[in-house]
Amino acid sequence: MLKIGKDDVISDAETEIEEPVDIEKELALEEAKQNALVLKQVHLYGKQVVDKMTKENIPPTPANYAIYFEKLLEDKPQAQKQSISSILELEEVEDFDYVMKIENNISDGFTKIKPMMDVISSMYSKINKLRSLAKAQKADLSKGSNSASLVTFTDDLTTISNALTKQQTLLKEQYTNMVSVIKNFNNESIFDKKYAVYNKKYLFKTIDSEKNNVVNFGYESTLLALNIKEEALKDIRLTRDRDLIIKTVGQMILKRSRRNDIVAHFQDGIFIIILKHTNTEQAKKAIESIEHMVSFSNYIVDSQSIDIKLDYAVSKILTDKTKEQIIATALDGLPS
Repeated sequence: MLKIGKDDVISDAETEIEEPVDIEKELALEEAKQNALVLKQVHLYGKQVVDKMTKENIPPTPANYAIYFEKLLEDKPQAQKQSISSILELEEVEDFDYVMKIENNISDGFTKIKPMMDVISSMYSKINKLRSLAKAQKADLSKGSNSASLVTFTDDLTTISNALTKQQTLLKEQYTNMVSVIKNFNNESIFDKKYAVYNKKYLFKTIDSEKNNVVNFGYESTLLALNIKEEALKDIRLTRDRDLIIKTVGQMILKRSRRNDIVAHFQDGIFIIILKHTNTEQAKKAIESIEHMVSFSNYIVDSQSIDIKLDYAVSKILTDKTKEQIIATALDGLPS
């Protein structure tokens, strides 16, 4: 028989088993604490943004606030920059990508419609010839016998000719309407399909708009022109490969830019950025950031590594200059 002495008695406290730690719950609590800390940082930072705008007499419109929110973030410590950027990513709406995708889909649709329009154009031409032929046959028959069969045939030709005339008019109207739709779309399009950034028309429109803002609100904005150094592209034989490299660099410029900057393709592989609320000294920081990203990326063409370097030039958006003159000033700063 097993005997248990007085000293062998086990207390309830000693027999109590500790509950297992809920790791997921602990992690969730820790994450909630971190989120609360980040939100507090964002609230304080948001107040700093408003204070800065008030000090510089900048109207606190949504667009201006968004620009200053990103602009002031550039000078913050890296840890704070990452924390606040994580909040920005949560609300980020891919408007640029969405609109560009819509434009590309419409453009592709018009490309597929073009062969049909070519057929319509050909049908119009053939109907016109058929009408002329019917008219000529009718004239020849009127010179001949007035037998009933010939009269009937003449009447049939008249009916056919009238029907063809109606169809021809309808085809012409539909063709003209479709050409007008395509033309209007091309005039209103704001994206460069080839390089997946804004196009030249939108660039011009934005410069005019920004000139008005500079006049009305008294802040500075800058235009930055960039292109790839020619020695980096001279050995690339295929146009397709050159275009792919230029597009890749354009996408890097877009990625490195602030969300309110306008990145557009001007022409011949030259990209132009409109840096709102940015003077020429501040624009140099943007250049350094873009150069760093581009130079540390790998570019492979035909199994050969391509060393990409950029040329760039800066121009102030001056209110007494036309948009063409502002762009020309920047382009003049690029190596010829």
